[in-house]
Amino acid sequence: MKNMGQKRWLFLLAIFAVLLAFTSGRGVLKLKSDDGQHVYNHTLTLTLVEYASAVYVSDLTELFNWTCERCNGLTKGFEVIEIIFDVEHCLQAYVGVAKDLNAIIIAFRGTQEHSIQNWVSDLFWKQLDLNYPDMPDAMVHHGFYSAYHNTTLRPAVLGAVQRAKISYGANINIIVTGHSMGGAMAAFCGLDLVVNEGEENVQVMTFGQPRVGNAAFASYYSLLVPNTFRITHEHDMVPHLPPFYHIFPQKTYHHFPTEVWVRDLGFSSLVLASVEKVCDNTGEDPTCSRSVVGNSISDHLKYFGIDLRCETWRQCTIVMSHEMDRFSRKDSKGNLVMSRTLPSTTVNETEALLENVFVWLKMEQKSWVFLLAIFACLLFFSRGRVLKWKTDDDSPVYNHTLALTLVEYTSAVYMSDLTELFTWTCERCNGLTKGFQVIEIIVDIEHCLQGYVGVAKDLNAIVIAFRGTQEHSIQNWVSDLFWKQLDLNYPDMPDAMVHHGFYSAYHNTTVRPAVLDAVKRAKKFYGENIKIMVTGHSMGGAMAAFCGLDLVVNEGYENVQVMTFGQPRIGNAAFASYYSLLVPNTFRITHDRDIVPHLPPFFYLFPQKTYHHFPTEVWVRDLSVLKIVRFGIEKVCDNTGEDPTCCRSVMGSSISDHLTYFGVEMMCETWRQCSIVMGREVESYSRRDSKGNIFLSRTDPSPEELVDESVKQECLLENERLGNSEVEEEEGSLILCGRCSLLFELQSDECVILSACFG
Repeated sequence: MKNMGQKRWLFLLAIFAVLLAFTSGRGVLKLKSDDGQHVYNHTLTLTLVEYASAVYVSDLTELFNWTCERCNGLTKGFEVIEIIFDVEHCLQAYVGVAKDLNAIIIAFRGTQEHSIQNWVSDLFWKQLDLNYPDMPDAMVHHGFYSAYHNTTLRPAVLGAVQRAKISYGANINIIVTGHSMGGAMAAFCGLDLVVNEGEENVQVMTFGQPRVGNAAFASYYSLLVPNTFRITHEHDMVPHLPPFYHIFPQKTYHHFPTEVWVRDLGFSSLVLASVEKVCDNTGEDPTCSRSVVGNSISDHLKYFGIDLRCETWRQCTIVMSHEMDRFSRKDSKGNLVMSRTLPSTTVNETEALLENVFVWLKMEQKSWVFLLAIFACLLFFSRGRVLKWKTDDDSPVYNHTLALTLVEYTSAVYMSDLTELFTWTCERCNGLTKGFQVIEIIVDIEHCLQGYVGVAKDLNAIVIAFRGTQEHSIQNWVSDLFWKQLDLNYPDMPDAMVHHGFYSAYHNTTVRPAVLDAVKRAKKFYGENIKIMVTGHSMGGAMAAFCGLDLVVNEGYENVQVMTFGQPRIGNAAFASYYSLLVPNTFRITHDRDIVPHLPPFFYLFPQKTYHHFPTEVWVRDLSVLKIVRFGIEKVCDNTGEDPTCCRSVMGSSISDHLTYFGVEMMCETWRQCSIVMGREVESYSRRDSKGNIFLSRTDPSPEELVDESVKQECLLENERLGNSEVEEEEGSLILCGRCSLLFELQSDECVILSACFG
């Protein structure tokens, strides 16, 4: 018994060590590129792996109609425009439009040879033997290059893309994906679209892709197609091939970035969860897949639990019914292309649905009654558009990296030192929010409320953040929250009821006019098309929701997104319905057993008389080892707002879960009565009203002014740390900051930059 206990401890410690090693290092820091534009999106990955799996389907009738077994789940509603089947080289691809992603999807199939083992063995010996056109020193293997460029695939793919852009608009995104050999073709296709076709909005995501060129090619590629992610899985053999010889870096194959290494957590063959590590920008991160031996074919054939292969490994074969003859054509070599003539944007949706139903009826005559019943239900629900929880194009998609960014903005609003918050030099004003420019801070002393407005250039967005409760005891606040009643009709929304306390905290205090004025100033300076993101935690989440709704309904803004953390319920089901229609791009993050999202209570026996959450909830559950290392598993819940399988499936009993989200603290240093700290340096930006409420404002800020001010404050703080604070107070004196290398002169209580010497 004792030996069993010791073995169990050793086993758990081993798991802990592995997880700690996996999560340490630079993985977290590489979630964003320097400009913040290209970030890894876990939800998009789960969608694209299904598209990459579907291209292996050999029944072209099912694939063309998108009725195959793999043509469901996250890819439901996809419209195929073109299928290309190159018999001569045993290649297959398709092009179509995913309206929910507002994107053209191009997917390439991996190898379909009789034996993948033989293909892998051959892959080991492939040599760099082709100069990539117009890229000095860039070498690739001609087989990979030719599979895309010198077959029927390229002209058919480019033609389908042009037809899709004519029908769906020139600004539609293009996403290229593929697995294995299909990943190599996807990479060449993405590069071709950018370099030779002049396309701009191109993203490439591949699964289990082999190396395709040398370091020079990888360098060119990463500059031209920066929005590229290569997903690798555990010990998958193919990403290790052709081999990388580190002693001959200029003469060997070299991956381009960015790799995302997926490791499975589980026991034996039981996979409990997958952990993804975003690797560095070299393409050959030694702490990712290169840190293990690439010896598994099974890891190559399954990603995120999805099979990436045909039903059987066999010689190149397809199946196609006679109904598809009118869509297909063959060339002299027997290569097959199936094309759909794209409908105009005014085509009747019901007619298109009827056409698909009749095709299905011919394929499965025995199921006609069942299919007609489905059609009748779809037709019925398509008539009542007002009742739909989601927008027609299904555009809002949960972004994990954005959540990690906004949780930092939400944490920063709890800072009581307004000097550090205004200059964005606080301890929490770093990480993914670095470079943020604060435009307005509002402190409502009377009601103990705090918020700020600023601009995040990496997100191209105005960020509005509201603080949660700052009462002396959060326990008392939670207890009071339990008994809050629906007692206010929301203006101009019949039957919509909210609690006046939540409503008034935003609408009837100094917060609303100050926030709206700051937003107008920001849009005037940064452009009308800049996005608006509203966030908050706890009570601040409730205020964020009312603010987002106010911006849409009363101010007429369009690009508004709301993301809250640990938000309580704020209204009834009618209000939730209105809200979800008007602000569909909303995500409520809930954490494990956080008590606040359960309050005020939801009484399912009286659905019309009780509080009701609006969608979409994202429930984050913690997986822990010895209660030390934690990993958040996120579940995007259904569109009802009260998914019984999400946080409502557990007892909301934890205040500690309420005060930490994604490992970030959502509270002040201490729970105390409303208090702030403000240094003399920011007094010139502040004003107070008759009730003592404080506002710190920048009027028409320019990027240069904001950056200089931030750097200046950093230098002044550095001088103070070095004991030079007395020099700052002598008017006319010169101040030299050693770390910042900035020279200041104090003139009339204001530091003026005289010179800068960076380096």
